[in-house]
Amino acid sequence: MKQLLKKVLPKPMLQQAIILRDQIKLGLTPQQTFDESALKPALTQVNLNTFFNNAERANAWQTALTKITSVYGKTTAMGGVNPGDRRALYYLVDALKPNSLLEVGTHIGASTVFLAEALKGVSPQARMTTVDILDVNEPTGPWYQQGLMMAPRDYLAKLGSADRVTFKASPSSEFLANTTEKYDFIFLDGDHGSRTVYEEVSLALKALNKGGVILLHDYYPAARPLFKDGNIIAGPFMALDRVMRENKGIKVLPLGNLPWETKQGLNVTSLALVTRA
Repeated sequence: MKQLLKKVLPKPMLQQAIILRDQIKLGLTPQQTFDESALKPALTQVNLNTFFNNAERANAWQTALTKITSVYGKTTAMGGVNPGDRRALYYLVDALKPNSLLEVGTHIGASTVFLAEALKGVSPQARMTTVDILDVNEPTGPWYQQGLMMAPRDYLAKLGSADRVTFKASPSSEFLANTTEKYDFIFLDGDHGSRTVYEEVSLALKALNKGGVILLHDYYPAARPLFKDGNIIAGPFMALDRVMRENKGIKVLPLGNLPWETKQGLNVTSLALVTRA
């Protein structure tokens, strides 16, 4: 039925139907608890400008990009998170210096390799866990379907980062509810349904070290298009809109326009930080 609707309905009507379905699911979701006390005190656009306009960081990025490109070839062929967002992820990790990082939504590992490379500049002990509902390293995993030559784990090994990354196959909420580890940086880029994101943020706050940050991907402010193609991913915005209505101590800081291109000839990003108000 879902595939049939995609073929029959015009794109704007299909998007509105998806948003309406998501609103209903979110409305039926029981209220969760959101303890913002572990979140880093409010970051500002001034902080972000300082992070992204740093010459030393730019040099480190170019070195990392050259290294990763030598293994992948042109990284635009990787799919997944767009090249501009990968650069933003690298810069954020380099600026915030998390020793423990959690990524939700591994997929083909497009962001994973850049996060792992950035962790090398944090400390020898810096590590990350990346969680996906699938075993992303299996022979017919997403990497194979996207036409990549190797699984994410194998690319990390060639980059000398395999010992920094632990892969987990699990639904995100199940992993977050059961993990005993605490993280300095949590990147949520898995299922973008509003109900899932709403639950993920509640659980992520409990898994956060003091002064940690939560980063969202595909956050479209006001559920409006960000790019020329007109696509809308409304779930993360709807989830955080409810979170902020229920919890005045939490706010969202969209990263807005970056100093470099992201995709479709634009500089805008769908990355957004969850911080304390």
